[in-house]
Amino acid sequence: MSVLIKDIDKELYAQFNAAAALRGLRLNEALCKAMEYWIKMEQSKDTIDDERMLNNATYRRLIPQLIKDHEGEWIIISKGEFIGIFKDRLEAINAIKTHNLLYQCNLVSPIKNYWKKISRILLYFAQRTRKGASRGICS
Repeated sequence: MSVLIKDIDKELYAQFNAAAALRGLRLNEALCKAMEYWIKMEQSKDTIDDERMLNNATYRRLIPQLIKDHEGEWIIISKGEFIGIFKDRLEAINAIKTHNLLYQCNLVSPIKNYWKKISRILLYFAQRTRKGASRGICS
């Protein structure tokens, strides 16, 4: 099939043409490869976003119980599936290797009750505001 493409940046075209020649490809072959690669990358973005959403949903579902039983340990979730709990980050990273999860979208996180920290910060600022208001600092 023949295609005419208008308004291509001259410098970009020259670089693309040179890169194709260096690899021993005709321009049409290089362009087909580039289009295939671009399509795969766009599809993989959607897959990664879907997996990230699955992992986060699983984490939110599990975290209340995990905080009770495993606070301070590490969790791995991959493709929305709970993989395991590990004593530290290094053990979790090694588990990714042994479970053959290196090239997947994984959630690896310490199991922490962030709400405790957030509530302490909010309480601190609320107390400071009250103290300042009683001294006439806040209007």
